[in-house]
Amino acid sequence: MQIMLKIAIAICNGIYGIHKLFPVRNRIAMVSRQSSTLTLDMRLLKEELERQNPEVEILTLNRMIPPGLAGKIKYLWYMVTREMHVFATSRVVLLEGYCINASILHHRKELSIIQLWHALGVLKQFGYYAVGTEEGHSEALAKAMHMHENYEYAICSSEFCRPYYAKAFRMPESRVKVCPLPRTDLLTDREYRRRKREEIIRRYPELGKRPNVLYAPTFRNGEDITEHLDSLFEAFNYEEYNLIVKLHPVDRTGIHRDEIFECPEFTAMELFSLTDALITDYSSIIYEAAAAEIPIYLYTFDLDRYLERRGFIIDFMKDIPLEKYREPTELLERVYEDVKRRAEGADMCPDENRSFIEKYVQPGTGNTRRLAEWVLQELAKSGNS
Repeated sequence: MQIMLKIAIAICNGIYGIHKLFPVRNRIAMVSRQSSTLTLDMRLLKEELERQNPEVEILTLNRMIPPGLAGKIKYLWYMVTREMHVFATSRVVLLEGYCINASILHHRKELSIIQLWHALGVLKQFGYYAVGTEEGHSEALAKAMHMHENYEYAICSSEFCRPYYAKAFRMPESRVKVCPLPRTDLLTDREYRRRKREEIIRRYPELGKRPNVLYAPTFRNGEDITEHLDSLFEAFNYEEYNLIVKLHPVDRTGIHRDEIFECPEFTAMELFSLTDALITDYSSIIYEAAAAEIPIYLYTFDLDRYLERRGFIIDFMKDIPLEKYREPTELLERVYEDVKRRAEGADMCPDENRSFIEKYVQPGTGNTRRLAEWVLQELAKSGNS
């Protein structure tokens, strides 16, 4: 296996050598497999880069790895043609997650690869923290694939998170920059949330008639949680509340319930604009919801199993000051009670929640502007090297 990987990587670098014969353009490339369309962070950053420097060339590549053998063969062709060519002819490449070409190829010295990472804060294990876990890769495979190598910089959301990101990507802390992702600028933007709420209600009028509970669980690779989802869905009070379910983008579990809203046109963060309560589990969406001052409840029906399969970087029980529930009935009773109290004017975001979010996500606005300024500085440095 190791020999085959070495041969494959050598072949890839041979192909890449041909791409590197083409001239380098003064270009920023945004490469992502998080979605087949431009993610919110990349869109906001692209717009700000173009505002600050209208002459800058920005190219976006967005393609998820499709299921099935035929889909993966097409993706491999895309990797060795379009994606490789963009790496070979750009000065700055921005990523949102692990990218094979970023790690295995021998890049030009002047290319700056910046890992933005798609999640805020630190919670479940990722990067090299996840190596050797049941859901992660083996140490041997991570080494053979040069996992998370070649990053010039990585971005994290607070000073507290910096050492964890450095360890996850095996890079010096000095090369981990603190700047929350662009989407954080929208979490406290009341005008944005008002407009987004109106847009969603125009599409789904029922969401404007009752309180809305958003359920957004994390992705469990290879685990069937249908039984637990059904328990929650069957216990829910659909007469008085709306239930919106947003599964992870790569989760192919079908909901198949007419009474549940899935709202495929909108992201979970966009749905915050009309969310009265968020139910999740081990997802970093808790940091976004906390910043938006949305009450959060954790449905941790498989906590012991999740600890065994994936695990956390921090102490989940001690460091996350949110109530955790194993049974849906008790969870929903608390949600309904708090939604009613909030409607009566009660503050459902205590001070400990506010200090908790500031620990993991640096407070303040203007993050998109600052990140764009820094990326343009990196582009200028690359052009002078």
